Amino acid sequence: MYRYDDIWIPTQNGLSNYTKIEVIQAEGMGKQPPYPFFSIKSISPAISVGNVTESVNDNLMTIEQDIEIVLSITCNAEKIEDAENYSNKARGYFLGKATIELSDANITVVEVLNANNRDVFLTVDYERRVGFDVRLRVRGQETFEIDVIESVEMKEEI
Repeated sequence: MYRYDDIWIPTQNGLSNYTKIEVIQAEGMGKQPPYPFFSIKSISPAISVGNVTESVNDNLMTIEQDIEIVLSITCNAEKIEDAENYSNKARGYFLGKATIELSDANITVVEVLNANNRDVFLTVDYERRVGFDVRLRVRGQETFEIDVIESVEMKEEI
């Protein structure tokens, strides 16, 4: 009903342009970028909201439903103050400018939760992490061909 890239790409580009640091998908297989950077993880990929609507045009049926996605946004840094500052800037983006930018991609910012510490212990030191979750809503749509009954012939039984 929706494509992940339809949410990921506008979110990644908007956040990166606003904060001026790299944004990657969390827990990926690629090489980690230099600090500081953001990692985004989808923690609930498709929560249905409301009822499914149906419409038929000729032999095409379209179903639509609003879907919420919860993304975990984390700033990874060497220093705690960098992680906190960039995380707060990112929250500001989702509370403000993202409501306009993402709406151009048919994404609605529903809720931006509070930031919290997400530090990770690495052998002898910590990777400083501060992050928050954001709920986004999109309209999922699927169109498919259907067979249309054009006429019905009724016979009278005796």
